[in-house]
Amino acid sequence: HHVHPCPACGIIYRADEHHPPILPVRAQLPMQLSGSWVTHCEVRPAVLFLTRYFIFHGNNHTWEGYYYHYSDPLCKQPTFTIYASGHYTQGIPSSKVRGGTELAFKVTQARVTPMDQVTVMMLNSSEPGSCGLTSSWSAGVEQDITPTNGCLALGIKLPHTEYELFKTEQDTEDRSLLYIGERPTDGSSPDSPDKRPTSYQAPLIQCAGASEELSNYVSLKYLGKKEANGSEALKPLPGAFVLFIALLFLR
Repeated sequence: HHVHPCPACGIIYRADEHHPPILPVRAQLPMQLSGSWVTHCEVRPAVLFLTRYFIFHGNNHTWEGYYYHYSDPLCKQPTFTIYASGHYTQGIPSSKVRGGTELAFKVTQARVTPMDQVTVMMLNSSEPGSCGLTSSWSAGVEQDITPTNGCLALGIKLPHTEYELFKTEQDTEDRSLLYIGERPTDGSSPDSPDKRPTSYQAPLIQCAGASEELSNYVSLKYLGKKEANGSEALKPLPGAFVLFIALLFLR
């Protein structure tokens, strides 16, 4: 409270059990998804760690998502990346969560890039026809999994619809925040209306500037660097490191 003063913190600080804090009501912001949004390192059930980067195109209600998965809680050891895209419905006010907006997102296309040999081996040993071209996976090479209706080994089914709960807010520095529904603790997805979330995950932060420019920083592409034996080694783009430092600064 004393280091980072804020109105709500002061009210809570001065309250006690006989005089509970009464926080001022904040104006509800309209849902505006257009633009780019990014998260810090997140934890998922089944020991999964990831960062997410979304692009929403409000003019035609389409979206793109990059899901960067890692094997460590600091999100430094990449395992695989998923690119997904599709469209979403017009939002309606939630009848269960005040201030929330209900939407449905349909995933119609997806691509996967394995980033370590363990993931490569897992995908290459998957059942033929269940995840891209059989035994054709290699580290750093992206492959379209739409023709096989997803990837059974990674739990991806296409086409796929998720019933979501969204909310937008602004922090004390007037940065736009996007809250997306919390995922089920059993690792499943909200693939039916009765599974629609009623609480939120940590917010995504809206990216400044053109979405096209930022997408270059979090691109799925990796620079090739020739080794002495002539093979091509993988080297992450420097922009990924820049993004990581930027997220630390924002937090």
